Amino acid sequence: MTAAHTGDGTPVVEAGQAELLGAAARTGHTVAALVSAWLGSFADSADTRAAYARDLREYVAWCTRRRLDPLAVRLPEVQMYAAELAAAQNPRTGRGFAASTRARKLAAVSSWYTFLVRAGAIDANPARDAARPRYDRGHSATASVSGEQASAMVSEAGRYRHRTLGPEAAALVMMLLIDLGVRVSEVCHADLADLGQRDGMRVLTVRMKGGKVRTRPIPAPLEPVLDAYLRTRPSDGDPALVVTRRGRRVNRHQIYRLVQAVAAAAGVPMPERITPHSMRHAFNTIARERGAALEDRRDALGHSSAAITQLYDHVALSLSRDPAHLVAAATEPAERDASSR
Repeated sequence: MTAAHTGDGTPVVEAGQAELLGAAARTGHTVAALVSAWLGSFADSADTRAAYARDLREYVAWCTRRRLDPLAVRLPEVQMYAAELAAAQNPRTGRGFAASTRARKLAAVSSWYTFLVRAGAIDANPARDAARPRYDRGHSATASVSGEQASAMVSEAGRYRHRTLGPEAAALVMMLLIDLGVRVSEVCHADLADLGQRDGMRVLTVRMKGGKVRTRPIPAPLEPVLDAYLRTRPSDGDPALVVTRRGRRVNRHQIYRLVQAVAAAAGVPMPERITPHSMRHAFNTIARERGAALEDRRDALGHSSAAITQLYDHVALSLSRDPAHLVAAATEPAERDASSR
């Protein structure tokens, strides 16, 4: 659908959104100021703040397209928004939004309205009673990789010619994701100053979600990879640990593309389903198989509870222990069974 434009060429939605954001609430604050104040309450989690900012921006744009005042909507309008989210496609994947993603988007809208009630800008939260998508919190849609596949990906990373990352940077990124199990955002936010020494070991200070900080060791196999990268790292003044060929801080989209390309080069099935988060699952699976305690894995991954780490365990264990393997072995045709011996 082609967007309409104003006389000076500005898209109608953008012009209308600017007008909406500049409107004053009954407290005297503009809508834009109320959005900024609400986002400021998530100061301890840059990732949550960024996600909620995107979610609310989408909601305000939706209100603008329908000429709705977000400070005056009621429950039916919020439900209309939820229904359109359910029918919409994720522009990144071309598939519908996952139920958990839609639930988060509605949670962001509801959180903003709760803030507005407390600030005295509106009387009630219209999203409070909106129906939320149901989904199994014990299920993770993240595609994982085996230890062998993870090893192959690490090997391929140093040979892969990434468009924006040098081979040394690509190898370092993959080993940080797999060997330390860090989040993609934690790789992007890491600075050179976060490298250090403790107890005779080289370490990396990792700044996690919720303001958590963990000191993680640089394992021995990672040290030569780190040193090789540091020798070739462009020195253009950017404090970031991982930078592109042009010396700019790496971003999550570049890492996302790197992981999928390396997965394809390593022969991982359905590489388009492999994401940086898949590497966290791989870290947990390999650590569990090598005897790492649940509490140690939970602490390393920065999970708020062991239940989240156990969800990672459940994904791996439920597949390997599914009774389907036993049934298939029992019902295998005799002629195929004989030919395989």
